[in-house]
Order: sequence, then structure tokens, then C-alpha cells
Amino acid sequence: MKNKKDSFDGKLLSGRVYPDFLKLNNSDIVLNIGCGTGPQALSYKDNYEIMVGVDINIDRLITSLKKAKIHNIKKFHPVNGNVEKLPVKNDSFDKILAIDIIEHVKNPEILCNEIYRVLKKDGLLLITFPAMHDKFTSLVSKIARLLRLRKKREKSKGPWNPDDHNQDYPVQEWIKLVENSGFKIEKCRASTMFPPLHLYGIPRFWFKYNLIYKIDSKVCRMPFIKYFGQSLVCVFRHIPADN
Repeated sequence: MKNKKDSFDGKLLSGRVYPDFLKLNNSDIVLNIGCGTGPQALSYKDNYEIMVGVDINIDRLITSLKKAKIHNIKKFHPVNGNVEKLPVKNDSFDKILAIDIIEHVKNPEILCNEIYRVLKKDGLLLITFPAMHDKFTSLVSKIARLLRLRKKREKSKGPWNPDDHNQDYPVQEWIKLVENSGFKIEKCRASTMFPPLHLYGIPRFWFKYNLIYKIDSKVCRMPFIKYFGQSLVCVFRHIPADN
């Protein structure tokens, strides 16, 4: 199992995609939904006025504060809370990040409505949807079971676990779900066309080496092909209800 440092560093490395796709301004008030240990606060360092991070896991928020202190990030403010009932006021944020979170919640529609509530008119939302990530890991698990290298994992019968992938939709349905909450899609790309090989001990060279990253990023923006990456990264605009 990877330690917290490896997990943070890995998310920080793969997170270079987001500032490349959605720029923040020094005056932006930003909400980071499901912020975890706070890698996006560092990815976007010095490119926002304030970043508020909301997460249900208090231990991860404590870690995010430690990381912020280590990296001299003074504009990041973590808040403990359920993202399906955001503890923030209406029309509070210029931009919102919702990275690797929507598939974890109980009710994605409620999350989208909450995002619409707290985002300012014409504000921008960067959100990711799982595309081929889970399909790849499921295939690897099936092959491993056929080769008797791994036992079948029993599905949890207990209460909702925020660390599990609890929702699974085709990417076009994910997009429609967000649009139904009052958003208009501006652009989208794949996070990477490489499968999640890091789960099997292979370093994320596709993010680490600039030439490979640039080639991968170009392919990730291609029509149709972009829907077959690890995840789909989308930017939506808040459309006022009276428009």
C-alpha cells in the first residue's frame, strides 16, 4: 500500500493537467470540493486569492494543513463537511474544482445542484468524470482471478463508504447530469490516454517527462478519442436561471 507521501506526490504530478486546462487568476475565490490532502492547492499555488477546500475526511484535512505549511501556502483554508451539503453561502466562488469526487458521492444530482448554488453567475467549474479507469482496473482484476493471482473482492454490504466509487455512468450521461443542473459545457479533454499503471507499481512517467506529456496531452484533446482516457476533464460555465 502506498504511503501518504507517495499518494500526495502522485496526485500532485498528475494534477499538472488542471492548471494547463483551466487557468486561475490571482483574484479568484476558489472552492476545491473533495480536496483530500490538498494537492490542487499546491498545483495552483499563488494563482488564487483564496482556495477553500471541503472534505468529509478530517484526517486528510489535517494532512492538507501540514502540506500547506511545508510548501508555504497561506491562502488555502480546509473545511470539514459533506460535499452534498456544502457549508458555504450562495454565489460565493468564482471557480470550483471537483476532481475525482462525483463518482464517490451518494447522489451526484445533489452535488451538482450544490455546486450551482455556491458558484457565482458565469463562474467556471472544472470537474472530472471516470472514463476508462474503472473499466481497466476491472479487466485487470478479472484476468488476475482467471490466473488465480487474486481472489474476487466482495462488495461491501455496509454503509456508504466515501472512498469507494459508488456511481458509474457513461461520460455523456455525466455531462448531461451536470448540464441539467444549470451548466453549459465549455470544453473537455482526457486526463491521460495511459491506463492507471501506477496502481501496479509503474511510475507515472506519462506525466513526469515533458515530451511524453505534451504528446499525450495533444491526443487527449482529439475529438472522440478524448472520451477513452483514464478520466474526462470538463469545464462548465454557470448559466443564470433567468437566461
